[in-house]
Amino acid sequence: MSSTTGGAWLGGDYAAAGDAWAHAANEVAALALAELGHVPGRTADTPAPRVLDVGTGTGPAALAAAAAGARVVGLDREPDLLRIAARRARPAHRARHAGRAAAAWFVAGDALALPFPADSFDAVLSTFGVMFAPSPDRAAAELARVCSPGGLIAVASWTPDGVLGRIAPTVTRHLDHPPTGPSPTRWGDPGHVHAWFAPLPVTLRTRIAHVRIAYPSVAHAVAVFENKPGPLRAHRATLAATGRWEQARADLAALFETHNQTSDGTLVLDAPYLLALGRMRI
Repeated sequence: MSSTTGGAWLGGDYAAAGDAWAHAANEVAALALAELGHVPGRTADTPAPRVLDVGTGTGPAALAAAAAGARVVGLDREPDLLRIAARRARPAHRARHAGRAAAAWFVAGDALALPFPADSFDAVLSTFGVMFAPSPDRAAAELARVCSPGGLIAVASWTPDGVLGRIAPTVTRHLDHPPTGPSPTRWGDPGHVHAWFAPLPVTLRTRIAHVRIAYPSVAHAVAVFENKPGPLRAHRATLAATGRWEQARADLAALFETHNQTSDGTLVLDAPYLLALGRMRI
């Protein structure tokens, strides 16, 4: 998901990277629905929970929530990512990937100006998506605005000191003019997140969770990330033009190797993320 970088998210292969940690999105969606008291497969007179997935990307959290019986809308600014998510929601794709998803709808929109009335959803999710919004306090306010009283906000974001949070700094330190805007991994810092939600009618708690990410090799992972849509591809182009990309690429490989949990030639990463759970006050 991108709220600011438009063309940086065009082209490349997002799914090759994002699918490696999609099971974290599944877990966040399941936890949010459980906290709402929703039991997958249960028949009852009460309507299915309304769920919004902000920065849905290729849709893993949205599709997981839909598979559990929720009425889901996935939102992202990037049409290419939404097309992948919508394709994965189709019956033919679901038949090949049993249990992956039920009905979900996907719409284009901005995390800083969600195109929904107040109190529209029982749960508002974002797994490694809203963290890319340029104004985190505004994004937090929007998540709360569209969540109904008593509803739940669940946001997962890479921590600054974890391996996924260190990818961007590993590359950008080779730039003559590194990015100066707010780092997406501020969403992985409990102090920042509590500060953004403090003025809002939200009771927030946070904890560190982990997701296991596996690739066939370090070289494969580097190739995946250098071709993943997003700011990293733009940095790669800038560094390649000045002959610095190969060194940045080597540093990225070294980062992965340092955090590798295996010694058999494959790559397994234990990636920490901050899970922020906010209950809307009634």
